[in-house]
Amino acid sequence: MLTLSRLEKIENALDRGIGVFAPKWEIKRRIARQYADKSRKLKTRSQYAAAKTHRLTGDWLPANTDINSLIKSSSAIIRARTRQLIRDFPYFKRAINILADYVVGDGIVFQSRIKTPDGKLDKKTSQKIEDAVKWWMDDKDASGKLFFFEFERLAKFQDVETGEYLFVKKWLPKRLAKDRYTPFALQAYEADWLTDLYVKPAEGTLVDQGIEYDTDTGQVIAYHFMVPDGFNPQLTGSTKTVRVKAENVIHGFETLRPSQLRGISPFTTAILIAHDLSDYLDAEVDGAKMAAKYLAFIKTNDMGGIQASGITETEDDGKKIEELENCILQYLRSNEEVTIASHNRPGNNFEAFVKFVLQMVAIATNTSYELLSGNYEGINYSSLRGIRNDLAKSLKAHSKRHILHFSRVAIFDAITAAVMVGKLDLPGYFQNPRYYHQSVFIPPGMESIDPLREGKAWIEQIGAGLRSPQEIVAARGRDYKEVLREIAEAKKMADELGIPWLPNTKGTAMQQNPAKLGASENAKK
Repeated sequence: MLTLSRLEKIENALDRGIGVFAPKWEIKRRIARQYADKSRKLKTRSQYAAAKTHRLTGDWLPANTDINSLIKSSSAIIRARTRQLIRDFPYFKRAINILADYVVGDGIVFQSRIKTPDGKLDKKTSQKIEDAVKWWMDDKDASGKLFFFEFERLAKFQDVETGEYLFVKKWLPKRLAKDRYTPFALQAYEADWLTDLYVKPAEGTLVDQGIEYDTDTGQVIAYHFMVPDGFNPQLTGSTKTVRVKAENVIHGFETLRPSQLRGISPFTTAILIAHDLSDYLDAEVDGAKMAAKYLAFIKTNDMGGIQASGITETEDDGKKIEELENCILQYLRSNEEVTIASHNRPGNNFEAFVKFVLQMVAIATNTSYELLSGNYEGINYSSLRGIRNDLAKSLKAHSKRHILHFSRVAIFDAITAAVMVGKLDLPGYFQNPRYYHQSVFIPPGMESIDPLREGKAWIEQIGAGLRSPQEIVAARGRDYKEVLREIAEAKKMADELGIPWLPNTKGTAMQQNPAKLGASENAKK
């Protein structure tokens, strides 16, 4: 049976009242209200389901402002929480190490690939540039502490921990540069040093979160740092603000939305769940430790009984307890009955729950559960291969961004500095520097899961013209030219010692390997 709402009853009564004196107006009002009801229904139906408001989503009103306001209001506490979790929560520390290992490893390989106008490789010039870059890498740290690959890892650590990294380019004075290849160096700055305080922007620019930018295009003009006095990280409260031109700063972060000026940690979505898991693990461990101390309880129905004396210790409330090698027997009353303590800690669902939460942390930190947890139980070749392929693909964007915004910028500036101080002779460099910047950057690769199986596949693909040796070697993070040099050197050493070169290159290991026929996996089916 159709029932009318109270509002509809009132509307109908009002229409009937008007119809007594003006029947035409009653009809018009009813028709108009029907169209209005139909319009409201169509509007509701045309709305995205995710945008509808009902009793379950009525209080869900998330902030929807510009990205810079969101980062400005949240970045400080997010940095602090991420740093604390990396210090104290093993899985966060593991996640940041995984990203640094697979994005940077022990250094991104730089290869100069200068080609002449006729398309031939200029080996001599390329080698000169590579040598100059290697020499600069040894002393590019302004403080003289870190090598270049350590700077790359530091950049990735900061990229994950704070969401951004900052390196200031500096020309060192003679007293500090006399033993260096060039006086050009880099110095790492904390993201916390960016400031708006005591800053006066130039005409046509604005300053937000320490970054001065052009109001018409959004191009960054300069950075404003509140550097500790004497560059001593232990000193705080400095009021000395330093303006550094944007061309002298390497600032990298992942851009999430247009006009974004600063970065936010990619671990942000994992912070709350990781903190909850950390507290849960601490509580379970503490509970298990406390429960393990109690071996048994002694109880009695004699409420007026006298507790045993002379053989036990007495607590402040007069109750007797007895300690036996990390166990506790507690005497309650006379005529006691012994009940062995039962402590189910952790519970049966503990492992499954921790695994579920770690899977969420792995997804949020862009790693895999197996790498994050170190648990490879039940993994076969096919599933492991799929996990590694997914991880490699997801990390490609990390590696590409790191190369474009840090490695390439720093190395190209190093080449320019070497030319400026006369360490490199590159004719016409300043007229066309891009000609001498032709190069390849090789990120760290992943070793083969099954060298026998994959090695044969690579050989067949090379033979069919589907892959090049350079591609396969680069996938392992190696420089093919260096591999060939090592092979030539090995052959030369073998000849000098009178030993045949690779006397057993056609072994039977491949034929005897069960994985070749998939026996290990077929046996599981």
